[in-house]
Amino acid sequence: MNNKVFSKTMANPSLAYCYIEECINEPDNKMYRYYHWDSKRRMYSKRTFRTDEARLVNFLMYQKPDYLMQLLNECRLYDYVLRKVRAYNKAVDRQTSEFCKNDQEMQLALRLGDMDKYAALERSNRHKAEEMLRDSFYAA
Repeated sequence: MNNKVFSKTMANPSLAYCYIEECINEPDNKMYRYYHWDSKRRMYSKRTFRTDEARLVNFLMYQKPDYLMQLLNECRLYDYVLRKVRAYNKAVDRQTSEFCKNDQEMQLALRLGDMDKYAALERSNRHKAEEMLRDSFYAA
């Protein structure tokens, strides 16, 4: 099932200026298509949101639909999503490096040249940072 959320119409009452479409590829694997009317080219331009972007749009669609409509009506959804995802990824990178700096097991693996163990511990620290910062990702 595909859900669509439309913005208010701008000039033409039969034409939505921006809208978002929910697409489900597989169970629990959603992606969203964002359409924005390009008046110069007289056609919609399309962007696809996946992974972190899709999680944020899904949160907005089902937890904060009024805010999603406001972003669509102001044609700011795409910029908002990119800004939030970029800030989240930077915060996760900072927290991961902090975890790695204080992880004695990682330092030992690095000194011993065990890069497989080092990479596995780094992934583990990244996952821990993502889980820790997930709530801040959804805060408006």
